Amino acid sequence: MMMIARSTEYDDILDAVRGRKVAVWACNTCAKLCNGIGGQDAAGRLAGRLEDDGVEVTSVSSTSAACLMQKVMPKADEVSGNADVIISLTCDIGVVCAARAFEKDVLAPFITLGFGYLDGDGVPMMISGDGVSSPMPLEDLAKEKGMAVRPLV
Repeated sequence: MMMIARSTEYDDILDAVRGRKVAVWACNTCAKLCNGIGGQDAAGRLAGRLEDDGVEVTSVSSTSAACLMQKVMPKADEVSGNADVIISLTCDIGVVCAARAFEKDVLAPFITLGFGYLDGDGVPMMISGDGVSSPMPLEDLAKEKGMAVRPLV
């Protein structure tokens, strides 16, 4: 599982999309499991907030695995149709897949920090690059790096 943290604040996203037609795209696996920063629910909340702030949202969509082109491609018309830009609530690989499949500008408010797992209590745990060191809670690592593991809104 990819461990993902948020590197962008809502106001920065709003500034980047103001005056543009926006599609919100999300992954219902890794991004959702990282404290709900991604997934359909987070996408819906973000779209609602953007609309409240005067942004035209053309679609809100998600897939079970944004890193698999065979899951992303069937959503291409639904997601990119009238949009000028896609906000991708996914890992870095999901952003690449979205850009290739949707052929639009893609904003990526998350950064993939590495890989990990959910512990027995459902807490996302980071595994170090060597795979041997003790796992660290994703939230702790994100905080250490000045990031957040919570939805944009």
